[in-house]
Amino acid sequence: MKVSVIIPVYNVEAYLRECLDSVLAQSHDDLEVLLSDDGSTDGSGSMCDQYAAADARVRVIHAPNGGLSVARNRALEIASGECVFFVDSDDAVHPRAVEILLKAIVEHDADAAWSAYTRNPDRLSDRPHHSESVDGSTATELFLYQRGIFCHGIGGMMLRRRGGSAIRFREGICYEDLDFLAPYLAEARRVVACDAPLYFYRPNAGGLTGEWHPGRTDVLDVTARIEEAFKHHARLRPAAGERRMSAAFNIFLLNARHGNDPALAEACFGIIRGRRRRSLFNRRVRFKSKAGALLSYMGPRVLAFIGRL
Repeated sequence: MKVSVIIPVYNVEAYLRECLDSVLAQSHDDLEVLLSDDGSTDGSGSMCDQYAAADARVRVIHAPNGGLSVARNRALEIASGECVFFVDSDDAVHPRAVEILLKAIVEHDADAAWSAYTRNPDRLSDRPHHSESVDGSTATELFLYQRGIFCHGIGGMMLRRRGGSAIRFREGICYEDLDFLAPYLAEARRVVACDAPLYFYRPNAGGLTGEWHPGRTDVLDVTARIEEAFKHHARLRPAAGERRMSAAFNIFLLNARHGNDPALAEACFGIIRGRRRRSLFNRRVRFKSKAGALLSYMGPRVLAFIGRL
């Protein structure tokens, strides 16, 4: 079965070679590697071309900068694989990652497969592993509650394209993974999680998730859409509400530390206040989320003070 590896590229010259070498070393040989160069201004674009010239499996798309979702969508438009595997260009994968995830998808007749990840490249491993198969609702619930392997983003995830079904990311926003995955998983028949650390995630290597910027507040809109989408779903409604509260709590603390926008703080605390009681009495909620809900009863000033520590 052919697999298309989607790699958006933007100014990652320092890490790109490690990423591409790991992808091209895959044990699964029916592979195409789509490098979507999103207007890089360093040497990333020329490095992509060098790899394409040396390996017929590699194709490069050069286009003006449009953002991560745009770069992924450009590659998805030309992808020919029955499955797509997402890798970020500053990360790396185990040589058997594609083989193991594809086998899990086929054996469980699943629509998606996740791998565990590590923050240490030396710990990439295909050690004896267990694959957990769940239905789409269960996967969505675990994803929204941010539990286990099901809690991270699209990097290290393989999706099956059934009947030419479209996979597309909302453009012009941050948290596009969360925006895409919640409804996608809810429609999936089966989702598999493999507990082997097949994916190396490099935290904050020029990415957006580790710094404060206005786009971080997109998560409030994304989680509002998710909550609205699942408002009539008895099982997923509490999970969606909890994910919205978690997002509001995170932005409230980041704003206290970096932004200090009173209107944003008020909006976030309003979301927290409306959901904290349910979080405290929901057995599925993580301990740290319950602790945050409890702390919020001390009021926004105390919470902001904690955020600035």
